[in-house]
Amino acid sequence: MNLAIDIGNTSIKAATFLNDELLELHRLDELYELESLIERNTYDAISVCSVRQSRQQLLAQVSGLEQAFFLSIDSAIPIEVSYDTPDTLGMDRLAAAIGAHVLYPNKSVLIIDLGTCITYDLVHQATFQGGLISPGMNMRCRAMHEFTANLPLVKASASAELIGKSTVESMSKGVFFGVLGELEHHVSQLLLKIPDLKVIMTGGDAHLFESKIKSDIFVAPQIVLVGMNGVSRYNA
Repeated sequence: MNLAIDIGNTSIKAATFLNDELLELHRLDELYELESLIERNTYDAISVCSVRQSRQQLLAQVSGLEQAFFLSIDSAIPIEVSYDTPDTLGMDRLAAAIGAHVLYPNKSVLIIDLGTCITYDLVHQATFQGGLISPGMNMRCRAMHEFTANLPLVKASASAELIGKSTVESMSKGVFFGVLGELEHHVSQLLLKIPDLKVIMTGGDAHLFESKIKSDIFVAPQIVLVGMNGVSRYNA
């Protein structure tokens, strides 16, 4: 049994896997909860993807990670990386790309992560090709509030009607339909070049858009954990 850990900007997730089957998912708030989870069980392998703390910081704060595999750009992984600045590549993006390869080993896949930022990452011919990064929904709402004198802080939500009838509605709809238009444009442009492209959507805001995109979308909320388990098996 393997333990895969995803330490993101705002949350910590861990999952136990038996081969490729996800057995149990844990959502944690603090690192001490992760330490408790590790202490309660025996694992064949532990793998860690972190965009928040470094390996050295995690080893100092969490017991039980001494033998863990920490994903880095120098790790042995089942895909190639074609990226001009690999040292700046977020490990969550790389792990998600590996997860897409695990799910669709012989396909071209676009992974869209709707989180703090929206990332679009292309895996083509078993190679991470790069992608796009833009502000996420909450970041867009905060930007309008913080960079103007009178606009309030709003929370964007899914909507059927395009036109807002109040300032709050106009802001919320502007963010939602702005992201929706961005998604549809990027997906449609890539489909012109790669007609058999698979599209995977993940991240906290994915549920708002999965039924709104005209193209077929596969929602995979734990794609990073799937990728980290794939790395563990690849290095076994």
